[in-house]
Amino acid sequence: MKTKLGKGLIFGALVVVVGLTLTLTSVNASSVYSDLESQNEFAVSEDLEYSVEEMLAFAIQDEYLAIAEYEAIILEFGEVRPFINIVQAEQTHIDLLLPLFVTYGIEVPENNAAESVIVPDSITSAIATGLEAEEKNIAMYQLFLSQDNLGEDVRSAFEYLLSASENHLAAFSNDRLQYYGQDMMEQVKNRFRKMFQNGENTSSNRGNGQGNKNNGECLNNQQ
Repeated sequence: MKTKLGKGLIFGALVVVVGLTLTLTSVNASSVYSDLESQNEFAVSEDLEYSVEEMLAFAIQDEYLAIAEYEAIILEFGEVRPFINIVQAEQTHIDLLLPLFVTYGIEVPENNAAESVIVPDSITSAIATGLEAEEKNIAMYQLFLSQDNLGEDVRSAFEYLLSASENHLAAFSNDRLQYYGQDMMEQVKNRFRKMFQNGENTSSNRGNGQGNKNNGECLNNQQ
């Protein structure tokens, strides 16, 4: 009896270990930025040269998307760092760009970025998305600054925004593994929640089956 009990405990422990291992490896750490980018038509190309109007449009649309995506992530996962800090800075970036549209007589693009957001399914994935978004943002401003058709006001704004994106990238890099354990525990909770729900459904189905059986027996007795 003791031997069987010991084997049962060992087997149960192995199941738990395997389950936790699968949970650890199943935490989604993938960026969803490529999906975001595919939904929008303002990704820049290194092979092209852009007018001031095009650069300003690309810049503010990129900032629109960043603030919309980060706000959606905060709404889903709470006030997690560094999103709560960076999302405030993104609004500052938009406020910096808007006067340039007035100066150059350019129409400000409509902000419909909220329609394109994709919420990652883990904080770790959200941070990976932030990393890729800032990397692409940095590459965009570096490309714009390499052109010789910029006024000093536009160049100054782009240099500021490039520096800010580099700071954001550093913040995401520092926090990239901070929430891995939290994501793992959330997945463990979800697994147990599903197990309990499946167990309750099974018990309910068995109860219904037994009830139907008893009702059938009663009908037979009445006949």
